[in-house]
Amino acid sequence: MKHYRVNKVAKPDGAVLKKKDILASSDKDAVERAANDTDCPVCEVYRDGAKIGSIT
Repeated sequence: MKHYRVNKVAKPDGAVLKKKDILASSDKDAVERAANDTDCPVCEVYRDGAKIGSIT
């Protein structure tokens, strides 16, 4: 399992409203989990400080 940070943002590349840490087996799994989160209409997913995906 790898550690990921999901940032809920106001708009893509906008201000961070909320941060959440998750564990996932892959980058794809982390992005899918963020996309399925009802609290995440617009989010960005990071691993090791690098953005790996966005949900809009």
